[in-house]
Order: sequence, then structure tokens, then C-alpha cells
Amino acid sequence: MTLMAYDWERALVPTSPDDPVYPYHRLDFGAVGGPAPRSFRALFLQNDYVSLTVLPDLGGRILRWTDRTTGRQLFYANPVLKPTHWGYRGWWLATGGIEWAFPTEEHGLVEYLPWEYRLLGDGVYLRRTEERTGLVVEVTVRLERGSGRVLLSPRITNPTGREQSFQFWANAMLTLSDFNAPSPDMRFVLPAREVIVHSTGDSSLPGPGGVMAWPVHTGRDFSRYGEWRSYLGVFAPGAADAGFAGAYDPGSDQGIVRVAPASIRGVKIFCLGDLPSDLWTDDGSRYFELWGGLTPTFWHFFSLAPGRSVSWTEYWYAVSGMGGLTHASAEAAARLSPTGDGVEVAVEAIRPMRVAVVLRQGGQEVARWDAETGPGRPFRTTFGPGGGPWALEVYGPQGLLLTAKE
Repeated sequence: MTLMAYDWERALVPTSPDDPVYPYHRLDFGAVGGPAPRSFRALFLQNDYVSLTVLPDLGGRILRWTDRTTGRQLFYANPVLKPTHWGYRGWWLATGGIEWAFPTEEHGLVEYLPWEYRLLGDGVYLRRTEERTGLVVEVTVRLERGSGRVLLSPRITNPTGREQSFQFWANAMLTLSDFNAPSPDMRFVLPAREVIVHSTGDSSLPGPGGVMAWPVHTGRDFSRYGEWRSYLGVFAPGAADAGFAGAYDPGSDQGIVRVAPASIRGVKIFCLGDLPSDLWTDDGSRYFELWGGLTPTFWHFFSLAPGRSVSWTEYWYAVSGMGGLTHASAEAAARLSPTGDGVEVAVEAIRPMRVAVVLRQGGQEVARWDAETGPGRPFRTTFGPGGGPWALEVYGPQGLLLTAKE
């Protein structure tokens, strides 16, 4: 796969053991060469609903995700690979897609390095030994036959003779629109009542570690992308209790869902606000970040004793045609949106199936629909009049798929 890329490799500066990023390189920005075409090995994974492109030599990242039901590219596609001044090393390669930030916060240390890989029947296995700690990080990416889900299965193992502390985050850089930038009306879906500020350029908000009400804080609705006027990153560990987070663009009618075990506590959103785009690209394009991590914040670390490992599986999937998103599980997503005289309902399952959709008002069943749904084929309806409180249950052939409440 050919990409335009700045020549950052000729500007790498070796470090010494007293440098906190040793043995990784710093970067001499004055020595970075200009952009030119460059070829990378690419692995292409595809089923009926999802197409992925993985670059093993560039951090093992998933560079592209196409929702085949809409034809839309979900990930931010930076037209040029460009080193920025961000990140734990003092530089980070702005590439796009979804990267594996390990073993530190702030994009980690290994997002620009080659990873070992092995193709599987339904995906790819990726592996790297981290040089500073000796920890082994593995990520298996799978596509299920007949399903729109992408299964991400990280595993971190400590083969060393002493306890090691680390972080692991999956950082997805997204747009969801028909342009290579989020639209102002794009909505974040965080099932939490408050978030913790990581960093911000907005002086009207709390500083690092401060708490904000979610989604409305001091009269501003931060679930709407257009409200993030300055750069802002927030953690939402409370969303881990609900098990999901996501985003939805009503203009393109396209969304994305991440579902993880409640023990995987990290959920983070970052938006660039009014930062100038030449910090990371050359064409004015923009993105937002949806992070999922092992620890609640960048200030927390996970410890592994010698010989121990930690592993889990999280699910990412696209949704579309729902008009919005309010709830999700590993099997289905839903929209339960009260109106002035009733409620709007939408349901989309991760694979084609027949479902029973049960609507309750004040605990009593008031409507039931039998419907066919699947990736890119949501069931949508309205019910009214009525004043709630509303609740929704979705049943598939194997039982309960999803519950949703106001």
C-alpha cells in the first residue's frame, strides 16, 4: 500500500539509559525530510459487512475500516504520515486508523515500529516485545463470518523476573462523515453522569483531574462535537459500568460502537478543537479520538507479576440508518429517544436475525414488534402518545440481546 509520508526515520535520535524513553528514539524535527510516496506491507481482511486494512510494519495498526453496508470509511485517513510534537517520546506519528498505545499513556512507545504478524483464517495475530519493560503485547483482530463485529483481543504477558507496570489503550481516530472530518452535529454516546478532564485549552473548564458533569456542563452540551471549541480530552470510567461507548453522526446517519468487559475501565474522548491542522496533516482534515483502555485514566497503571498475563476481548461495530444511538450491547445497538408526544425506536443487530422488540412504559408492556434486522438494516418505528418513562427490550433467537432505559 502506497502512502505519502514524511521521512521521519532519518531524523531519529538515539537515547541513553538515563532518558525515560530509552531505548526508543527522540526526534530531531529540523532533520525530518519532506513527504514522498512510500510503500508499506498491508493485510486486507474482509467479510460481507466489514473491510479492514492492517499495517504490521507501522505499529500493527488497523489503518482503514470500511463499512461495506454504506461504503463509508470510518477511520480518519490522514493524507500524509506526519510526525507531531505530541506523545510520551516528545513525538508521535500522526497516521490515522486505530493504534495500540503501549506501555505508556499518550500514544505509547511502539506505534511507529514493526510488529510480528500471522494471518489467521478469520483475522490476523499481531505481536511485539516491548524493549523497555520486556513485556510481550499481542493483539488478535478477527472478523466473524456473517457479522458486522470486529473482535479485538489484547493480551499482555510478563516473561521477566520482576513485576512490571504499564498501560494499554486502543486509540481510534474517527470521522464518521462523508468528508475527512467530523461534522459539528456528530454526537458522543457516553453512558456516564460525569467525566474527568485530562487536558484542555478551554479556560472555562476544570483543569487536569477536574470533574465535569456529562453531557451538559455549565449549560453546554458536550455530547455534540461542535461544542468542543478548544482541544479537550476527557475520561469516562463510569461508562465502563454500562459496558459501551460510541459516537453517531446524524448527518451521515453513521455511527460506531465499542463494547468491552466492565473490568476494562478506560474510556476516553479527545477532540482537537481549534488547534491548527498543520500540526498533524497538510490538507486541513480533522478527526476525533475514541479510546478504550485497561486502566481508568492515564494516571493509573496496571501491574503484572512475573509469569502472569492479562487478556480480554472487546467488540467494535458500525451502525447506520438508525437516526442516532443511545444504547448498545455486544449483540445489538438501539435508539430510545422520547419526543414531545411519544418515543422513537431503532434497533440494529450485529448479524442478520429476526428479533422481538418490546417497548415498556412505566414498567408495563405497551407495544411489541417482530422485525428483521442486521448490519445496515435497522428496524425503526415510533410510538405515541405517551410520556414514559420508557424502556426497551430486544430478543433474538438465543434470548435477550439488549435492554435500554431512559
